[in-house]
Amino acid sequence: MAEDATPRDPRARVWDLIGRFQAAMLVTKSQNGILSGRPMSHIVKEDEGLVYILTERTTESARAIAADPDALLTLADNKRYVSLSVRGSVSTDRALIERLWNPGAQAFWPNGPADPAVCALVLRPDAGEYWDGDNALSAGVKMILANVTGSPPDLGDHGSVRL
Repeated sequence: MAEDATPRDPRARVWDLIGRFQAAMLVTKSQNGILSGRPMSHIVKEDEGLVYILTERTTESARAIAADPDALLTLADNKRYVSLSVRGSVSTDRALIERLWNPGAQAFWPNGPADPAVCALVLRPDAGEYWDGDNALSAGVKMILANVTGSPPDLGDHGSVRL
């Protein structure tokens, strides 16, 4: 979708935005209750209402999702931010993994999608929140103008949605 054709419907807006990011931070809770975040490549399947992450069954991400399916997926760049509350599961379905396979996965797992170490984290977003604004320079100018005029700055669009 073109930059100037961002949908206004909050649900469509969230799906559009998460598809624009190259990586996300997956935040899970360890068995001792500590929150831990790690960068992960995600695969967006809006038509399924799911986000997938290929990883290994022995990773902390897979173990944490198996133990506690509630997690947070965050995405950010210099002007857009998305936070998704997700409910996850771990899948070893070879057909699913093969369907999700891509050149990035091949770089990590040269034995291909049949590698028994590979699994898919299946993340079903429950709720999302987004901030879609200007870059830092433009936001800085708006902040200065707000200070001069005494009115709050318009730093972009923000919304929350149940997914």
